[in-house]
Amino acid sequence: MKRAILSSALVMAAAIPAPQAGAQEFLGGELSGELSLVSQYMYRGISQTSGDPALQGDLSWTHASGVYVGVWGSNTDAGGDGNWLETGPYFGFAAPLGETGFDIDLGLAFFLYPGAEASLDYWEAYAALSYGFQDVTVTGRLGYSDDYFGDDFFPGVSSVSFDGTAEWALPNDFSVSGTLGRQWFDDQPGLPGQDFTYYDIGVSKAWQAFTFDLRWHDADGVRPDLAAPGDVGALVAGVSVGF
Repeated sequence: MKRAILSSALVMAAAIPAPQAGAQEFLGGELSGELSLVSQYMYRGISQTSGDPALQGDLSWTHASGVYVGVWGSNTDAGGDGNWLETGPYFGFAAPLGETGFDIDLGLAFFLYPGAEASLDYWEAYAALSYGFQDVTVTGRLGYSDDYFGDDFFPGVSSVSFDGTAEWALPNDFSVSGTLGRQWFDDQPGLPGQDFTYYDIGVSKAWQAFTFDLRWHDADGVRPDLAAPGDVGALVAGVSVGF
């Protein structure tokens, strides 16, 4: 899934998939993609590239029924020895919730580290609910994984995350948005509590097929077992182009 293309609100985080301006008809649906360059890859307030830039891509197919499938990829330093790539397919269903004005998004994403010497692959199920009024869109997103970051990171530890994102559309194709969330982990013998709070806030500007973004990412309560202190919190600049 789009873990972070310019922002943590997934983007990647819970926006309902929509065809890009350059989307092409394919097998009865719309095929679209996005390519991004960010000054570093941040996910839930934690750097995945140890301060280095990241090139990220996403390709998705969306049907008029709301069914979608896609694949995401980014360079990363978070995959352990021998690995430089995070990738994985995702699929789900996104559609308006009747006449309520709400939109729902239900899906499953896989995070794979194909070159890693350790077993770090995992999946996350997610559910999101969005509502727009005037120039503001608010989204709540719930995620669950039964083995966060694979068997060799926190073995057998499940994780639940919840975050809320608000985006305010401004004149001249600017927007301001922010996310506040919390991630919880199962307690395990010998492993201190790893729960932490994450957040981001930033401004975006759309221009033709491009989107420019400047955003502060951070987290509170992250322990060294999960991430090095130097990898928590950063100002990130990015640009993406849809096709």
